[in-house]
Amino acid sequence: MVAMVFGLGVLALIGALAVLIGRSDGVPPLPVFGGLLALVILILLAGACLALISLAVSARRALRLLEQGAPEAVPMDEAEPAPMQGPPFSPYGLAEVAAPRPARPGRVLVAER
Repeated sequence: MVAMVFGLGVLALIGALAVLIGRSDGVPPLPVFGGLLALVILILLAGACLALISLAVSARRALRLLEQGAPEAVPMDEAEPAPMQGPPFSPYGLAEVAAPRPARPGRVLVAER
């Protein structure tokens, strides 16, 4: 429905611009600019309508889930810990995981922290 209204709006806008340009001598800049501005406003309104429709569908879905009843939540003390993953999620710090770098030849240690 939003696409249909958007399409009709664009067609009406193009028709109005064609009539204004056809009645004038040459191409007047103000009706063309007004038409482009109206097209931008039409696009923004269509986007806002689609966003509102999306919010309404999400709210309806959430309400339906609330009415059905959510599953019981397990307290954190009784929940099983998730298994540890590979290196990106390792329990070790980065300093322990990183390999020590060899000393560079020709460099002298100036200060220690």
